[in-house]
Amino acid sequence: HPLFQVMLAVETETASLCDLPGIETGEQRLVADVAKFDLSFNLRQRATGDGTAAGIDGSLEYALDLFDPDTARALAQRFRLILEQATADPLTPVADMEILDQGERELILQRWNSTAHAVPFEPMADLFEARVRKSPDAVALVDGRQELTFAELNVRANRLARYLLSVGAGPGRFVAVMLPRNVDALVAVLAVVKSGAAYVPVDPRWPAERARLVCDEVEPVAVLDDPGLFERLDQWPDGDLAVPVDADSPAYVIYTSGSTGRPKGVLVSQGNVVNFLSWVVAEFAGGELSRVLAATSLSFDVSVFEVFGTWVAGGCVELARDVLALGELPATWPGTLVSAVPSALSQVLSDVPVFDSVRAVVLAGEALPRSVLDRARIAFPSARILNMYGPTEAAHASAWRAGGDGAPLIGSPLADARLYVLDERLRPVPVGVAGELYIGGPGVAAGYLGRPDLTSARFVACPFGAGERMYRTGDVVRWTPDGQLDYLGRADDQVKLRGFRIELGEIEAVLSGHGAVDRAAVVVREDRPGDRRLVAYAVGVSGTTVDAPELRRYAATRLPEYMVPAAVVVLDRLPLNANGKLDRRALPAPRYAGSETGSPTSAIEAALCELVAEIVGAQHVGIDDGFFDLGGHSLLAAVLVARIGERFGVRIGLREFVAQPTVRAVNERITARAAESAQA
Repeated sequence: HPLFQVMLAVETETASLCDLPGIETGEQRLVADVAKFDLSFNLRQRATGDGTAAGIDGSLEYALDLFDPDTARALAQRFRLILEQATADPLTPVADMEILDQGERELILQRWNSTAHAVPFEPMADLFEARVRKSPDAVALVDGRQELTFAELNVRANRLARYLLSVGAGPGRFVAVMLPRNVDALVAVLAVVKSGAAYVPVDPRWPAERARLVCDEVEPVAVLDDPGLFERLDQWPDGDLAVPVDADSPAYVIYTSGSTGRPKGVLVSQGNVVNFLSWVVAEFAGGELSRVLAATSLSFDVSVFEVFGTWVAGGCVELARDVLALGELPATWPGTLVSAVPSALSQVLSDVPVFDSVRAVVLAGEALPRSVLDRARIAFPSARILNMYGPTEAAHASAWRAGGDGAPLIGSPLADARLYVLDERLRPVPVGVAGELYIGGPGVAAGYLGRPDLTSARFVACPFGAGERMYRTGDVVRWTPDGQLDYLGRADDQVKLRGFRIELGEIEAVLSGHGAVDRAAVVVREDRPGDRRLVAYAVGVSGTTVDAPELRRYAATRLPEYMVPAAVVVLDRLPLNANGKLDRRALPAPRYAGSETGSPTSAIEAALCELVAEIVGAQHVGIDDGFFDLGGHSLLAAVLVARIGERFGVRIGLREFVAQPTVRAVNERITARAAESAQA
């Protein structure tokens, strides 16, 4: 290991140490109190009286500040195992030697993956309708302006489902849902499921080109993008349908970032979802799903947990624009479960009251820092906290139930999930050794829609189960001694930013498509602690000039907001290391600065300019500079809105700010509301 000093000493035993006349000699083994090396393997050859070799004795000396006794003992046992294989067949390549004994192999592959849990298949629609029959008058959905009981929700979804069937929906077909985040969007998703088709979330905020690309690929029989449609459905019957679907029928397709420059659609089956919902109902059986804050986009698979998990358990889904809405709720809010991406929850924890009603907090989508966990425990003192892990390709695969003072983990496999930590030859690695995580079991998705090349590369045959497949996650993890997984990072260039999975190659491909760009590179920088941003670097085609702001606007017309670089830095060339690869450490930090015009004309505008500059890290801010053009993002916008409220005593909604994100617009709102208060 490059971080350790390892010493291997081999001694040959002789018949006599020395021959001194009249003096009897012998040997005494000296034991030092301090290890000279991090690891020191000491081997000594034994011999019989006539000098014939009789074997080798060995000992391992280790530094106590680096290794505990169990780890050192395991290292010694593995070294012995390798020596036994080498002596049994000296021609065996070292790479083919096994370093796990039978007991550890059985522990890793079988005992820790002993999660079998037979789940009889019932279609998602049947599970929902069973809940309708059990509690028709219970509130199923609320968004602050209206609420629907299970019976009312069922009627609206049935009518839309019948309409969808009339235009060709059914098992194996797709329906795009392109509605704003409101009650209608959830009714639409449920209706698609009832029709037997698979829903495809298309965020209406996406650039038109991206939405068109998705729709061209899935060829939906319908695109639900007209809110007025729901007012024209009274002609359709409202009784339950009986559309035959099986476990392999597609349930939804969620598009994720693709390294080739185009997003890829993950095809998830009804069986995948039903298996997961079975675990959800069992895990949160104590009433924790009574009222759930649904704050996740339908384009993120956590929404399946928030929406369908809650409904199947008989709970109420409270729809929120995002988790930042927590900061606008009173301490008396009756919610019982909150789910969120750690970075998003972190931005709002300092502004929320103590919610005693919340009984569970589920965090997912990215690594969970210890600091966020500790702050969540203060905001939700009665809640148990779970850190869940699972890429879209395998739904949710593992969970860690927070406890103790150690670093957060990603936990152990869920019911029917199997987790394998493997080396590059698909062999299990020992406990404590880093390897790539592969996921097996019924939760593994069917693959990528219309992309057999990508499917075959990521969904591979499982060597530990006949006929099974497993998904190669690209995540680097290691087993802890008690069977939990510790997340270490990525094996490729994929990143997680504010909960979104981003292939940097997709952004680079878009930027390189601009006529003035010869080469482009994109990285995630953290030039200020806790503030991670995408930064692009572009080299222009010979004889052309790259306009950084224009290139960023170009990207914004082709990529969703969370993939648009916060800054574009134009370089003469990309720095390379000795191997000819991009030298990321040599990339310069971007300079965030607004226009030199638009100076503040009042004390309030001056204070706002200073506040914006502080939050985004800009050197200068003009009153007409767009917050997001200065490198700001949604989480920083939430921080700014909260700081404005503290500083000026005026509450400005996040959506209101996003619509007009300039100092001039904020100043006008502050002035107008001050005038309204004076008149009142």
